[in-house]
Amino acid sequence: MENYGMPTGFWTEFIIIIVSIILLVGIIPAIFRYKMGADKKKWFSYNHINKLHKKIDWKLRIVYMISIIVSAIIYYKQPLLISIILAVFVLSQIGVQAFIEWKFSENRKNFQVSIIQFGLTFITLAGVFFWIKYYL
Repeated sequence: MENYGMPTGFWTEFIIIIVSIILLVGIIPAIFRYKMGADKKKWFSYNHINKLHKKIDWKLRIVYMISIIVSAIIYYKQPLLISIILAVFVLSQIGVQAFIEWKFSENRKNFQVSIIQFGLTFITLAGVFFWIKYYL
């Protein structure tokens, strides 16, 4: 008899993945910011260092929105490709933020925490993609 729906153990692994994502991307960088003495950041806000950062950030957003729309039209049978484009977008935003903080920020600890956040986000995204590939 065939098993319809999610495979056995999917929801347990899903909850573990969600908790890991929250821990790696949200809580650990906040702890590093506190311990290293970096500036505290607000959740879900734009933390532009200067006008150049704001300009680069918006250009990145426009380029990635166009690439997501185009890839959704052309590669509609490969939804993982759109997820990879989104992951590259997130990583490039963190990378640009780390570079601008390194170049222009008064508190030198900010870019170090952004580099740590970049690494943790990369590890998290790679783990999620491997997990999705396992279940697809």
